[in-house]
Amino acid sequence: MHEIKVMKNLKPAYDKNLIYARLGYDKTRTGLPPHVHEEAERLIKKAENTLSLVGAYRIMDIAETSPPRVVLEDGTILSGIKLAELMKGCSQALIMLATGGGKIMELIGRLQEEGRMSEAVVIDAAASEITDSVLDMVMLHVSQLLRSKGKILTQRRFSPGYGDFDILQQKELYRLMDGEAFGISMNEACMLLPEKSVLAITGISGI
Repeated sequence: MHEIKVMKNLKPAYDKNLIYARLGYDKTRTGLPPHVHEEAERLIKKAENTLSLVGAYRIMDIAETSPPRVVLEDGTILSGIKLAELMKGCSQALIMLATGGGKIMELIGRLQEEGRMSEAVVIDAAASEITDSVLDMVMLHVSQLLRSKGKILTQRRFSPGYGDFDILQQKELYRLMDGEAFGISMNEACMLLPEKSVLAITGISGI
C-alpha cells in the first residue's frame, strides 16, 4: 500500500476567469468598471497571500471494478456509476487532498462580522478556486512521475458529492488520506473543516 506524499509551500497557477465566473461575471459578456476590477484583483491577491496551501496524495491498487462499485486494495468500497465508468480499465486510483488552512476562513468570518460582505464573497470565491487548483498541481506532478512508467491519469477527477458519488463517501477518502493529520475535521454532514479543503479521486491506467 503506497504511503501518503505531501506537497507544501505551494503556489499553484490558477485561472482568474474561473474566479470571476464563480462571482457571476463572464468577461466576454460582462464588463467590469475599472475601479471594481481593481478592487477584485486586490482581494484575489489577498486571498492568495492568506491561504496556507497543502496538497497530498496516495496511489492505491484497484482490486475490482464492478459498477457501481470500485473496490480498493484494502477493501474500501466506493460507489457511483460515474465513478465506476471513470475507473474502467484503471489498475490504480490516485486519491488526493488539498487544503487552504484555517486562516482564510478566519479572514472571511472577520469580514462578514464587519459587514464587508462583498469583500468576503470575492475572497471566498478566490480561495475556493485557488484551493481547487492545488489538485491540478498534484495531478500534473503525479502525471509526470507516471509517464516514465508508461502510465497515465484519467482526465477527470471526482469529489464526493458529485453526481451519484455520495457525499457520505467523503468519510472513506478522509480516512484513506488521514485528513486529521492535515488539520482537517469532518462534521456530521460529511463536510470538511476548514471549508477550503477538498478530497478527490481519479484513475491510473497503462498507455
